[in-house]
Amino acid sequence: MSGSAFNIDQSSVRLSIFVLMGRLAYRYRFWVVLTWGALLVLSLIFAPRLDTVLKGSGTADVEGPASRTERLLQRELNFTSTELVTAVFKAPPGQVLVSYQEQIDRVLEQVRVLPVVQTVTTDREQPQFLSRDGRTAYSLVRLGVSGNAVNPALDQIEALLKPLSATRVRAYLTGMPVVFRDAARVGKADLGRAELMALPLTLVVLLFVFGSVVASALPVAMGVVTVSATLGLLCLLTLSFDISVFALNVVTMVGLGLGIDYSLLMVNRFREELRSHTPEESVARTMDTAGRAVFFSGVIVCIGMASLLLFPILLLRSIAVAGSLTVLLSVVAALTLMPALLGYLGRGVDRWRVVPTAPVQGGFWALTARTVTRHSVVAVVAVLVLVAVLASPFLNARFALGDASILPMGVPSRDAADILKQDFGAGESTPILLAVSSIRAERVLSPGNVATLHELVAGLTRDPRVERVGSLFNASPLLGLTDYQELYAAPERIPYPELAEAVRALSTDRTTLLIVTAREASNAPESRALVEELRRLAPDGLEVQVGGQTASELDTIEVIYQRFPLVAGVIVVTTFVVLCVLLNSVVLPLKVLLINLLSIGASFGALVFIFQTGNFHTWLNFTPLGYLDILVPVVLFCVLFGLSMDYEVFLLTRIKEAYDQSGDNTQSVITGLERTGRIITSAALLMIIVTGAFALTNIIFVKALGLGIAIAVLIDATLIRAILVPASMHLLGKWNWWAPEFLGLDRFKVKLD
Repeated sequence: MSGSAFNIDQSSVRLSIFVLMGRLAYRYRFWVVLTWGALLVLSLIFAPRLDTVLKGSGTADVEGPASRTERLLQRELNFTSTELVTAVFKAPPGQVLVSYQEQIDRVLEQVRVLPVVQTVTTDREQPQFLSRDGRTAYSLVRLGVSGNAVNPALDQIEALLKPLSATRVRAYLTGMPVVFRDAARVGKADLGRAELMALPLTLVVLLFVFGSVVASALPVAMGVVTVSATLGLLCLLTLSFDISVFALNVVTMVGLGLGIDYSLLMVNRFREELRSHTPEESVARTMDTAGRAVFFSGVIVCIGMASLLLFPILLLRSIAVAGSLTVLLSVVAALTLMPALLGYLGRGVDRWRVVPTAPVQGGFWALTARTVTRHSVVAVVAVLVLVAVLASPFLNARFALGDASILPMGVPSRDAADILKQDFGAGESTPILLAVSSIRAERVLSPGNVATLHELVAGLTRDPRVERVGSLFNASPLLGLTDYQELYAAPERIPYPELAEAVRALSTDRTTLLIVTAREASNAPESRALVEELRRLAPDGLEVQVGGQTASELDTIEVIYQRFPLVAGVIVVTTFVVLCVLLNSVVLPLKVLLINLLSIGASFGALVFIFQTGNFHTWLNFTPLGYLDILVPVVLFCVLFGLSMDYEVFLLTRIKEAYDQSGDNTQSVITGLERTGRIITSAALLMIIVTGAFALTNIIFVKALGLGIAIAVLIDATLIRAILVPASMHLLGKWNWWAPEFLGLDRFKVKLD
C-alpha cells in the first residue's frame, strides 16, 4: 500500500476528536449522566467532612531557615509554636485581676489537668505575663496533641474558661491553632452566605441571557455539580496530602465561576446550532467550537493553578492542588455531562420561556466594534493610559503576611490578639526564637559557652528594639557563671525549683532556647531588621538559628521573590505555546499575553489602594492592614492569568473562525465581537457576581481574592476585550495571523463544513 494512503490530514484528526467526543456523549448520554450522578452522590457523602480534615493556613516556607529552626526545637526541646495557645484574661472596667485571682487559678488548674494539655505557664511563674495596670494577664498553654486532635482540645479549654464570664472577667483563647480553627469556621459560614447571595443573582442574569428556565438552570446546576464533586474528591486527597483551610474558599469561588462560564458558552453555542441542525449534529458542532474553546481555556487556567506547586508553602500548594482539580472537573463536566444533558433536552433547552432575548447579530456590539476599529489609535492609547493609572498604586505596595488580623473583629481569638498588643506591646504574641547550639564537642552549658551566652543575652537586653529576653541566663540573679556548669547534667540539685524547671524546658545537652520579645509587631521594619541581624550572629563555638513569626515571614517573602520569576516564566511560556496552537499565530499570542498583564496589574493596583491604604474599608467591612498580604498577588497572578484569558480565548476563537472563512481581518474582528459580545459580557457579569460575593466575606485573604478577581474580570470585559483587543487587532491587520512556516501551525487549523 502506498505511503499516500496513510497521509492523514492532522487538522481532520484534531477536529474529529472533539466531534467524536460530542457524538459519544450524545449516544451514551444515559451512562454519562448516571456516572456523574454516582460521583455526585459519593461526593455528598465525603464533602461534609472536609472542614474537619483541613489544616491551618500554612503560610510559612516549609524549607526555610525559620521552619528548620522550629523542627530543631521540636526535636530537641519538644517545643513548637503550632501547639502553643494563649489564654488571655481581662478584668472588668475599673478593677484589677487580683480581685478574681482565686476564680482564675481554679479554672487554670482545671485546664492544667486536662489529658490534652502538657503544661500551663501563668503570671505567677512569669510576672511579665501581667500588665502594668494589673487589668490584663495571660497564660501559655502547651497542648499535648497535634493534627486533627487540636480543635477538640481547644473546645475543651474554652468550655472551662466560659464560667469566668459570670464574674465579668473576659477570658479568651488565641494563638496560631485558635486563629486557624476560627478562620475555618468563619470561612465555612462565609461560604454559605456567598453561595446564597451568588446563585439566585446568577439565575436571574441567566434568565435575561437565555430567556428560558431550562437553559438558565443548566449553568447553575453545572457549577453546583462541579463544586460538589471537587469537594468530595478533595476530602479523599487529604488522606495523602495536607490541604489548607483556605482551599475550600478557592474551590467554591473558582468552581462556581468556571462551571457557570463554561456551561454558558456551551449552551449558547448549542442554541445557535439548533437553528439549522439536528440535536445530535448540534451537540457535535458545539463540542467542535465551544468545547474546543473550553478545553484550551481550561488548559491555560490549569497551568496557572498548577504553577503554585513550585512554592514550598502549604497554602499555595493547597490552592494548586484544589484549584487544578476544580478546573479539571469543570472542563470534564463541560465536555461530557453538558453535551449529554443537551442531547437529552434537544430543542427542549428553550422550554419555559419567560424573558424575550435580544438578537445575537447587530445592535450595540456591532456598533461598538465598528466605532473602535475606526478610532483604533485613540482607543489603544486611552485604554493604556487608564490601565496604567489604575495599576500605579502597586508601585508603593508593602508586603507582609497576615496574622490574627485576617479575622473580623468580634471573633474571640482576634480580640485576644488585639488585647495583647494593646496591653503588652505589639511584639508580645510573636516572639523571636533563638536556638543556640554548640558546634564543638562540648555541652552548650559549658563554662566557655555560658560566658558567651551571658554576653549575648546582655547585649540583646540593651537593644532598644527588644522588650525583654527569656532564657536561662537571666532567669535568676542568684546564679553566677560557674553555677551553670552542671545545670543540665543534674538539674535536680539546683536549689531553686523554678530554675530547675526552666533548665528542663529551655535547654538540652546541645541546644538552649532564647525567647526574644520585640517591641514592635512582627511585620514592622524594626523587627525584621532585628531578625536579619540575629541571623548574622556567629558567637565563638556556637551556632544561632532564628525562628518565630517574623523570621517565617521573611523566609516566605524571600522565597516568593526568588521563585516568582520562575513561576511567571512557566505560566507565560506554556500559555504562549497553547495559544500558538489554538490561534495558528505567533503575533496574536504575544499581544494577548501583554494585554492580559494589563488587567492583572490594574487589579493589583486596586488591591493596594483598598487594602493597604484602607479606602472603602467601611463599605467592605474590614480593618485596614497597612500592607498587602504577599500571598494575595501571587495567588491572583496564577489564577487570573488563566481566568481573564477565558474571555480572550472565547472571543479570539470566534474571530479566528470568521477569519478562516473570509480572510478579512477587520470584518472578522467586527463579526467576532458582534457574535460574542453579549454572551461574553454575560459570562463576565456572572463571574463578577460569584467572585464579588466573596468580597463581602469576613476573612481578609478571601475578601481580597474575590475582589481582585472581580476587578480584573470587570476591566478585562470592558476596557480590554471590548476596546483594546479589537482596536489593536485592527491596527495589526494580517500580522495578527503571522507565524513562521517552519513551526507548521497551519496543521492545527480547524475547518468546519
